[in-house]
Amino acid sequence: MIAIVSDVHANLEALQAVMADIEKRGIQRVFFLGDIVGYGPNPAEVLDYIKQFEFCLLGNHDEACLQGPSKKFNPVAQKATWWTRSQICPEELSGSFLKPGQYQARKDQWAFLQSLKPMRMVNETMFVHDTPADPGSWRYVRSREEADLGFKKNPNVKLFFFGHSHQPGVWTETGYILPEPGRKFDFKKRMLVNVGSVGQPRDHDPRACYVILEADGFRFFRIPYDVAKTQAKIRATPDLDPILADRLGKGE
Repeated sequence: MIAIVSDVHANLEALQAVMADIEKRGIQRVFFLGDIVGYGPNPAEVLDYIKQFEFCLLGNHDEACLQGPSKKFNPVAQKATWWTRSQICPEELSGSFLKPGQYQARKDQWAFLQSLKPMRMVNETMFVHDTPADPGSWRYVRSREEADLGFKKNPNVKLFFFGHSHQPGVWTETGYILPEPGRKFDFKKRMLVNVGSVGQPRDHDPRACYVILEADGFRFFRIPYDVAKTQAKIRATPDLDPILADRLGKGE
Protein backbone atom coordinates (compact mmCIF):
# COMPACT_ATOMS: atom_id res chain seq x y z
CA MET A 1 0.00 0.00 0.00
CA ILE A 2 1.02 3.61 -0.62
CA ALA A 3 -0.14 6.70 1.25
CA ILE A 4 -0.67 9.75 -0.98
CA VAL A 5 -0.68 13.09 0.83
CA SER A 6 -0.74 16.69 -0.34
CA ASP A 7 -0.92 20.31 0.74
CA VAL A 8 0.38 20.16 4.30
CA HIS A 9 1.12 23.91 4.31
CA ALA A 10 3.44 23.85 7.32
CA ASN A 11 0.73 22.39 9.59
CA LEU A 12 2.78 20.10 11.80
CA GLU A 13 -0.09 18.85 13.97
CA ALA A 14 -2.12 17.74 10.95
CA LEU A 15 0.88 16.01 9.39
CA GLN A 16 1.74 14.20 12.62
CA ALA A 17 -1.83 12.94 12.99
CA VAL A 18 -1.88 11.64 9.42
CA MET A 19 1.53 10.01 9.79
CA ALA A 20 0.39 8.28 12.98
CA ASP A 21 -2.58 6.85 11.07
CA ILE A 22 -0.34 5.78 8.18
CA GLU A 23 2.11 4.06 10.54
CA LYS A 24 -0.73 2.34 12.42
CA ARG A 25 -1.79 0.79 9.11
CA GLY A 26 1.74 -0.47 8.46
CA ILE A 27 2.24 1.67 5.36
CA GLN A 28 5.87 2.49 4.64
CA ARG A 29 5.64 4.20 1.24
CA VAL A 30 4.48 7.82 1.19
CA PHE A 31 4.11 10.00 -1.92
CA PHE A 32 3.72 13.76 -1.43
CA LEU A 33 2.06 15.96 -4.06
CA GLY A 34 3.34 19.41 -3.16
CA ASP A 35 2.81 22.52 -1.02
CA ILE A 36 4.98 21.61 1.92
CA VAL A 37 4.93 25.20 3.16
CA GLY A 38 2.79 28.33 3.06
CA TYR A 39 0.11 29.54 5.51
CA GLY A 40 1.17 27.38 8.46
CA PRO A 41 3.48 28.02 11.44
CA ASN A 42 6.01 25.15 11.20
CA PRO A 43 7.73 25.21 7.78
CA ALA A 44 11.13 23.92 8.95
CA GLU A 45 9.71 21.06 11.01
CA VAL A 46 7.36 19.96 8.23
CA LEU A 47 10.20 20.07 5.70
CA ASP A 48 12.21 17.72 7.90
CA TYR A 49 9.32 15.26 7.91
CA ILE A 50 8.48 15.38 4.23
CA LYS A 51 11.97 15.13 2.80
CA GLN A 52 12.04 11.56 4.16
CA PHE A 53 9.12 10.47 1.96
CA GLU A 54 9.66 8.29 -1.11
CA PHE A 55 9.11 11.29 -3.33
CA CYS A 56 7.86 14.84 -3.08
CA LEU A 57 6.53 17.20 -5.75
CA LEU A 58 6.85 20.96 -6.04
CA GLY A 59 3.75 22.99 -5.16
CA ASN A 60 3.01 26.60 -6.04
CA HIS A 61 3.61 27.74 -2.45
CA ASP A 62 6.93 25.89 -2.39
CA GLU A 63 7.92 27.69 -5.59
CA ALA A 64 6.73 31.01 -4.15
CA CYS A 65 8.93 30.49 -1.11
CA LEU A 66 11.93 29.95 -3.38
CA GLN A 67 11.25 32.77 -5.84
CA GLY A 68 8.93 35.16 -4.02
CA PRO A 69 5.13 35.14 -4.31
CA SER A 70 3.45 35.94 -7.60
CA LYS A 71 0.94 38.75 -8.05
CA LYS A 72 -1.78 36.08 -8.10
CA PHE A 73 -1.25 35.53 -4.37
CA ASN A 74 -3.61 37.55 -2.19
CA PRO A 75 -2.05 39.85 0.47
CA VAL A 76 -2.50 37.26 3.26
CA ALA A 77 -0.75 34.56 1.21
CA GLN A 78 2.01 36.94 0.14
CA LYS A 79 2.78 37.95 3.72
CA ALA A 80 2.78 34.32 4.83
CA THR A 81 5.16 33.45 1.99
CA TRP A 82 7.69 36.11 2.93
CA TRP A 83 7.55 35.00 6.57
CA THR A 84 8.02 31.35 5.54
CA ARG A 85 11.01 32.30 3.45
CA SER A 86 12.53 34.13 6.41
CA GLN A 87 12.34 30.91 8.43
CA ILE A 88 14.11 28.60 5.98
CA CYS A 89 16.08 30.57 3.37
CA PRO A 90 19.83 30.25 4.17
CA GLU A 91 20.64 33.73 2.84
CA GLU A 92 18.11 35.33 5.16
CA LEU A 93 19.18 33.19 8.11
CA SER A 94 22.94 33.67 7.73
CA GLY A 95 23.09 36.40 10.35
CA SER A 96 20.47 34.95 12.65
CA PHE A 97 20.64 33.20 16.01
CA LEU A 98 20.93 29.72 14.45
CA LYS A 99 23.79 27.50 15.56
CA PRO A 100 26.13 26.11 12.82
CA GLY A 101 24.38 22.75 12.75
CA GLN A 102 20.96 24.38 12.49
CA TYR A 103 22.14 26.62 9.68
CA GLN A 104 23.40 23.60 7.73
CA ALA A 105 20.02 21.91 8.24
CA ARG A 106 18.32 24.94 6.67
CA LYS A 107 20.74 24.81 3.74
CA ASP A 108 19.85 21.16 3.22
CA GLN A 109 16.13 21.97 3.36
CA TRP A 110 16.55 24.79 0.83
CA ALA A 111 18.48 22.53 -1.54
CA PHE A 112 15.72 19.93 -1.18
CA LEU A 113 13.06 22.50 -2.11
CA GLN A 114 15.10 23.59 -5.12
CA SER A 115 15.30 20.00 -6.38
CA LEU A 116 11.53 19.45 -6.57
CA LYS A 117 9.46 19.11 -9.76
CA PRO A 118 5.66 19.47 -10.15
CA MET A 119 5.03 16.08 -11.79
CA ARG A 120 6.20 12.47 -11.64
CA MET A 121 5.22 9.30 -13.45
CA VAL A 122 5.22 5.94 -11.67
CA ASN A 123 4.57 3.21 -14.21
CA GLU A 124 1.31 4.31 -15.90
CA THR A 125 0.12 6.58 -13.08
CA MET A 126 0.70 10.33 -13.07
CA PHE A 127 1.28 12.25 -9.86
CA VAL A 128 1.07 16.04 -10.18
CA HIS A 129 0.51 18.99 -7.88
CA ASP A 130 -1.91 21.01 -9.97
CA THR A 131 -3.31 19.83 -13.33
CA PRO A 132 -2.29 16.90 -15.55
CA ALA A 133 -3.05 19.11 -18.54
CA ASP A 134 -0.11 21.42 -17.79
CA PRO A 135 1.96 20.55 -14.69
CA GLY A 136 3.54 23.58 -13.08
CA SER A 137 1.08 26.05 -14.58
CA TRP A 138 -0.67 26.16 -11.19
CA ARG A 139 -4.09 25.87 -12.81
CA TYR A 140 -6.83 24.11 -10.88
CA VAL A 141 -8.88 21.06 -11.88
CA ARG A 142 -12.24 22.51 -10.88
CA SER A 143 -14.18 22.13 -14.11
CA ARG A 144 -15.24 19.50 -16.59
CA GLU A 145 -13.15 21.29 -19.21
CA GLU A 146 -9.91 21.12 -17.19
CA ALA A 147 -10.51 17.48 -16.29
CA ASP A 148 -11.11 16.61 -19.94
CA LEU A 149 -7.89 18.38 -20.93
CA GLY A 150 -6.01 16.23 -18.44
CA PHE A 151 -7.42 13.06 -19.95
CA LYS A 152 -6.91 14.27 -23.53
CA LYS A 153 -3.30 15.38 -23.16
CA ASN A 154 -2.27 12.11 -21.48
CA PRO A 155 -3.97 9.35 -23.53
CA ASN A 156 -1.72 6.60 -22.17
CA VAL A 157 -2.36 7.43 -18.51
CA LYS A 158 -5.30 5.81 -16.79
CA LEU A 159 -4.93 7.12 -13.25
CA PHE A 160 -3.97 10.60 -12.05
CA PHE A 161 -3.46 11.85 -8.49
CA PHE A 162 -3.21 15.56 -7.69
CA GLY A 163 -3.92 18.21 -5.04
CA HIS A 164 -3.77 22.02 -5.17
CA SER A 165 -7.44 22.95 -4.65
CA HIS A 166 -7.65 21.28 -1.21
CA GLN A 167 -10.98 19.74 -2.21
CA PRO A 168 -11.10 15.92 -2.42
CA GLY A 169 -12.94 14.51 -5.40
CA VAL A 170 -12.81 12.05 -8.28
CA TRP A 171 -13.27 12.99 -11.92
CA THR A 172 -14.09 10.23 -14.42
CA GLU A 173 -14.52 10.78 -18.15
CA THR A 174 -18.27 11.03 -17.63
CA GLY A 175 -18.83 12.52 -14.17
CA TYR A 176 -17.64 13.78 -10.80
CA ILE A 177 -17.83 11.98 -7.44
CA LEU A 178 -17.55 13.43 -3.94
CA PRO A 179 -15.78 10.67 -2.00
CA GLU A 180 -16.91 9.23 1.30
CA PRO A 181 -14.14 8.29 3.76
CA GLY A 182 -13.33 4.59 3.51
CA ARG A 183 -15.20 4.00 0.24
CA LYS A 184 -13.27 1.78 -2.15
CA PHE A 185 -12.71 3.00 -5.71
CA ASP A 186 -11.53 0.40 -8.23
CA PHE A 187 -9.49 0.94 -11.39
CA LYS A 188 -12.13 0.09 -13.99
CA LYS A 189 -12.32 3.67 -15.29
CA ARG A 190 -9.85 6.42 -16.05
CA MET A 191 -9.84 8.80 -13.10
CA LEU A 192 -8.43 12.11 -11.96
CA VAL A 193 -8.19 11.94 -8.17
CA ASN A 194 -7.83 15.02 -5.99
CA VAL A 195 -6.47 13.65 -2.71
CA GLY A 196 -7.51 16.72 -0.70
CA SER A 197 -5.37 18.54 1.84
CA VAL A 198 -3.64 17.40 5.00
CA GLY A 199 -2.99 20.84 6.47
CA GLN A 200 -5.72 23.12 5.16
CA PRO A 201 -8.90 21.33 3.98
CA ARG A 202 -11.37 23.51 2.07
CA ASP A 203 -14.40 21.26 1.80
CA HIS A 204 -15.95 22.43 5.09
CA ASP A 205 -14.50 19.45 6.95
CA PRO A 206 -11.54 20.50 9.13
CA ARG A 207 -10.15 16.98 9.42
CA ALA A 208 -6.96 16.20 7.51
CA CYS A 209 -7.51 14.27 4.29
CA TYR A 210 -5.32 11.74 2.47
CA VAL A 211 -5.57 8.69 0.19
CA ILE A 212 -4.34 5.12 0.48
CA LEU A 213 -3.51 3.41 -2.82
CA GLU A 214 -3.96 -0.36 -2.77
CA ALA A 215 -3.29 -3.06 -5.37
CA ASP A 216 -6.85 -2.99 -6.68
CA GLY A 217 -8.11 0.47 -5.79
CA PHE A 218 -7.87 3.44 -3.44
CA ARG A 219 -9.68 4.98 -0.48
CA PHE A 220 -9.95 8.41 1.13
CA PHE A 221 -9.44 8.87 4.88
CA ARG A 222 -10.20 11.79 7.21
CA ILE A 223 -8.10 12.25 10.34
CA PRO A 224 -8.86 14.62 13.22
CA TYR A 225 -5.98 16.58 14.70
CA ASP A 226 -5.35 19.29 17.30
CA VAL A 227 -6.64 22.22 15.27
CA ALA A 228 -6.59 24.52 18.30
CA LYS A 229 -2.85 23.99 18.80
CA THR A 230 -2.07 24.97 15.20
CA GLN A 231 -4.43 27.94 15.45
CA ALA A 232 -2.67 29.16 18.60
CA LYS A 233 0.72 29.01 16.86
CA ILE A 234 -0.59 31.01 13.90
CA ARG A 235 -2.14 33.66 16.14
CA ALA A 236 1.14 33.94 18.06
CA THR A 237 3.03 34.73 14.83
CA PRO A 238 2.57 38.41 13.87
CA ASP A 239 3.35 37.83 10.19
CA LEU A 240 0.66 35.17 9.81
CA ASP A 241 -2.82 36.65 9.48
CA PRO A 242 -5.35 35.38 12.08
CA ILE A 243 -7.71 34.49 9.22
CA LEU A 244 -5.36 31.57 8.50
CA ALA A 245 -6.17 30.21 11.96
CA ASP A 246 -9.89 30.88 11.66
CA ARG A 247 -10.26 28.99 8.41
CA LEU A 248 -8.68 25.82 9.83
CA GLY A 249 -11.55 25.40 12.27
CA LYS A 250 -14.09 25.78 9.49
CA GLY A 251 -12.37 23.70 6.82
CA GLU A 252 -12.47 26.51 4.29
